[in-house]
Amino acid sequence: MKKLLALILAFGMVLCLCACGADKNGPTGNTPIDNQTQDKSETSSKEETTPKFEVTVTDADGNAVKGVMVQLCKDTCIPAMTDENGVATFNAEITDEHKLSVMSCPEGYEYTGEAEIYLEDGDTSYTLEITKK
Repeated sequence: MKKLLALILAFGMVLCLCACGADKNGPTGNTPIDNQTQDKSETSSKEETTPKFEVTVTDADGNAVKGVMVQLCKDTCIPAMTDENGVATFNAEITDEHKLSVMSCPEGYEYTGEAEIYLEDGDTSYTLEITKK
């Protein structure tokens, strides 16, 4: 049953990713750029100014939990998975319209909190706690 649920969630995520902005310019909807003519200093300054929103997932003991699938939604949903530090990062400036939700947890864990977490303007981070089964 768990494998079927994981397969259904993975298929739904693929469909969501396919529907999020794919157009004639590529899967991200951005116009292709010739890498040889792109100024590296321009790239660095863009990365520094891009707002970042981080979700940290821990267990009840404060330990980081890797492999938790979360999504950030406004007009469309963007999924991300927590890394070995329990952190999932989004390149987004948060407004009151953004919602955060937990899509899946690694084996042995469960999330029992609110289905949708409403974020506030300017939030840069959020910490979620999941529980061991």
